[in-house]
Amino acid sequence: MGKVTVNGVNLHYQQKGEGDDIILVHGITSCIAQWYLKIFPELSKSYRVTIYDLRGHGLSEVTQHGYDSETMALDLLGLMDHLGIERAHLVGHSFGGGISLHLALLRPERVRRVVLLDTGLACLRHLRLIENWPGWKKYGTVLKAFGITLDRFLEVDRNQDVREIVRKSLSIPLQSGFRRGKVALTPRLKKLVDDTDMCSEFREVGALTEEALATIQTPVYAVYGATSPYEKMAEHLGNLMPNCRFELIEEAGHFYAIEEPQLALPRIQSFFEEETADVPAPAAEQVSS
Repeated sequence: MGKVTVNGVNLHYQQKGEGDDIILVHGITSCIAQWYLKIFPELSKSYRVTIYDLRGHGLSEVTQHGYDSETMALDLLGLMDHLGIERAHLVGHSFGGGISLHLALLRPERVRRVVLLDTGLACLRHLRLIENWPGWKKYGTVLKAFGITLDRFLEVDRNQDVREIVRKSLSIPLQSGFRRGKVALTPRLKKLVDDTDMCSEFREVGALTEEALATIQTPVYAVYGATSPYEKMAEHLGNLMPNCRFELIEEAGHFYAIEEPQLALPRIQSFFEEETADVPAPAAEQVSS
């Protein structure tokens, strides 16, 4: 376990294994624990794997601002610099995929390949099909008991203030994992949701626009759950980005990589083990920072 101050924030990280570098990037309101059960220990048998808590999450420092994908990409870059990681494969779940793509946009010479595990991107929010999400039928009664309905979700979403929905969703007992039955809304997460600008900043498009995504040459593998609200983003990214392939996993939802890591692990391994040549890293002086 280690901590380091980069980009003005104290980050907690762990590292294990030897070989080419892989960095696992979790999503909003999660932490490095999501990788513990299978993905982190398995990948570390063949790679040097780094996991870290995003700012405000896990054991990293809570800040008032800095929860947009660009700032967090610079956090990641600073961590790589500190650890002497010149170039790495990135695996990002949910918002972690947006952070990974933003780093590939800013500093392509530092990113070898990217795996997106059901990543929702702010610039593609128009493709999110929350109304057709199968979870409303499957979990509707439970969600309603905690004050989450489709109508209320859409109202909050239109008003650009998702703090209420995030807080309520974290109050629902976890359905899987080693903390099953417990609520995710710890005092630390409650502080993040209530006392910082996270709930608005992570929804900012910033420089990671559709036009910018189309310029990223880094090889990308977009793996989405077929029952996820973000599933339409998979094919769109496959058509938009020059070196992106996509796949939909049947019956899988947004959290498949956490709930069923065996679905994610072989796909990550096969993509990184391919013998086809990566896109050559551009010269550093040609890349804007």
